[in-house]
Amino acid sequence: MYISVKKHILSRAILSVAIIKIFAALIEGAIRILLSNGSSTSPNMLDSMLWTCQIISSVLQILIIFFIFYLSWKQLWHYMNLIPEDDQNEIGLLQQEYLGKNLATLSASSVSRLLQLWAVIFICAELIYDFTSIMYRRFIAILMSIFDQASDLTDSTFILLYNMTHGFKYIEILVAILLGIVMTGIFLNDKYLKIASLIILVLFLFSFSILQMQTVYLMGHEIGIVWTSIIYHFTETLGLILLSAYLSKRYKGL
Repeated sequence: MYISVKKHILSRAILSVAIIKIFAALIEGAIRILLSNGSSTSPNMLDSMLWTCQIISSVLQILIIFFIFYLSWKQLWHYMNLIPEDDQNEIGLLQQEYLGKNLATLSASSVSRLLQLWAVIFICAELIYDFTSIMYRRFIAILMSIFDQASDLTDSTFILLYNMTHGFKYIEILVAILLGIVMTGIFLNDKYLKIASLIILVLFLFSFSILQMQTVYLMGHEIGIVWTSIIYHFTETLGLILLSAYLSKRYKGL
């Protein structure tokens, strides 16, 4: 069976996650500016207070994302349960025959599968992000101690190593999000979603292998811009907003 074309459960769930990500990023950025020591040469991730704030933010995001998709799934099943399960296939055939252009793009069961897919991707991606952040923080701490003991190693060498390894922190979770976009494209037989995923992946790999970290000064603080981080955070925020808008505008009932 199919739900009403006016119900955009999937796209709204994705949009809600993107808004949460943006809100969390703004708060973390503000805290980082307020608490960071402008004279410190070590990365912000080694600051215990900033690190604690990041972990708390991540845990809250996981809980909110779970709540968002639980409510979305519950809403979808409310509409599906209006029709007895044994009659849903027959109702779906009747809808295909009589609704014509007013028929939703995907059946309710397909929307349910996509909801489950995106819920798993978002929650697992955040968990993986926490784990990789913990391990990467340990790596940077060890690297800093080595540089403190070795007088022949310069700050430029540390920055080079930091930039070259930072992408490992994001590549798995970026691929997970891109996989969600590709799977959605497969459900919808949409080549543009697949192409967009490929472009983002190529840009990430290009920045990972070639582009160097840039340093800017903001409000008296020195900030290092790592392009792999920019691409990942763009994908999980503005990229998801664009995906949500694309799904709701191009497809009925998504």
